[in-house]
Amino acid sequence: MALVDSDRSRQLVLFASLGVIGLLTGVRVIKYESSPWNWVAIFAIGTAFIFGPITWAIRDRLPKERRERLSYVAGGVALLCVPIVLGLGLIGGRLLFFLDVVVLGSLIGFAVASVIERIIIPEQLRGTTQ
Repeated sequence: MALVDSDRSRQLVLFASLGVIGLLTGVRVIKYESSPWNWVAIFAIGTAFIFGPITWAIRDRLPKERRERLSYVAGGVALLCVPIVLGLGLIGGRLLFFLDVVVLGSLIGFAVASVIERIIIPEQLRGTTQ
């Protein structure tokens, strides 16, 4: 597939698809009667802190092979968190509301951390020089 051959193209496809997911989730969150924005902000801040500084520190200090293995561990931990998120949504009785808030907050946090990385973080910490 010629569209996603380069790293730049893959990043554009990733950010475009995340943007569409964020837009659709944002529309759903706006339609809820109660105000979920404080929960969205909590998840956005948490995701920005987890994705940003921790990821940048790992990129700077670990070789590529160890980072790949660590990404599998992080993926496993994320999958273990899915039942917790589902459980909290079921306990509260508003599963879709809770899932929408988590997704939107996480996407906002990811976007903020990505923008900060591009604007503020020195290039050697971004992992692009390795």
